[in-house]
Amino acid sequence: MQTTLNSAETIFKHNSRSFSWAASFFEPNDRRDVARLYIFCRYVDDLADATASGKQAELRRISSVLKSLRPAEDGTPVADYLELARSRQLPLGPSLELMAALEADCGTRWIPDQQELLRFTYGVAGTVGLLMCGLLGARDPRAAPFAVNLGIALQLTNIARDVAEDADRGRFYLPATWVSPETVRRAMAGDAKSTIDTDEAVLKIVALAELYYKSARQGLWFLPPRNRRVVFLASVIYEAIGYKLIRRGSGAWKKRTIVSQFAKVALTTAAVARYAGWNRSCWSQSQPPQHDDSLHAALSGFSIQINNTDNGSTGTAPEKAKQ
Repeated sequence: MQTTLNSAETIFKHNSRSFSWAASFFEPNDRRDVARLYIFCRYVDDLADATASGKQAELRRISSVLKSLRPAEDGTPVADYLELARSRQLPLGPSLELMAALEADCGTRWIPDQQELLRFTYGVAGTVGLLMCGLLGARDPRAAPFAVNLGIALQLTNIARDVAEDADRGRFYLPATWVSPETVRRAMAGDAKSTIDTDEAVLKIVALAELYYKSARQGLWFLPPRNRRVVFLASVIYEAIGYKLIRRGSGAWKKRTIVSQFAKVALTTAAVARYAGWNRSCWSQSQPPQHDDSLHAALSGFSIQINNTDNGSTGTAPEKAKQ
């Protein structure tokens, strides 16, 4: 897979219609670099899904390249990502945790409980939130936990949307303490009671995502206003997938839910009023928001915790860009 700056945006737009719609409002340089990060993440994620057991050896090889910072084959997503990381000073830790999470996700998978669910969503998506900080101008380390929360929220929405698709591949991300893989299988086969049990687990995932979306939006305080608007819009559009899934009723998770282009336009219009409300209640404040650390209780040992050990309420708040 060869990557150029032009092809990155084209692939991004084709494969991530919800997020790329919002990202189209970024400044050209930011939009290009977000697309480049997406291409790398999509590339390594596809390696985990390439076969029944995933291409674990290739994922380990890429991890080795990232650790050593040695040149990758020219024109590949890995080579382009290394250049992006160098030019934008992206941290190494989150990319290595992403690779480790994808390697662990190869083959069949089931999640035992909510704690492991949050660790999984951090590994495959919260890490990307950390990398996005460097692309969107959130350099204050206190922004990091909020960026992680947006990644977690987006991934929880993906899980709710893709229950049936994942189950077909032997992957069950709804925590087994909520609903067992066997119950999901029976639901897919048409069992009414199992469908209701799975519905309840999907509702819990959507509700859990709401907590992380709310926290993530508080953290948009750290972003320059233009990028803040775009990320807010992206979160609104993606969150709408979960709401639409619920509105469709029992068993709706058996078919992938998408947000139509018409709905994206409507959501974009509605987001203007919601954005103004958040700006008045949160982002216009002179002091940064305080992160609810209970949201990261399951993430011990990850770089988000290590990097933010001393990032509490002490210190002087950075000067904000004008609203």
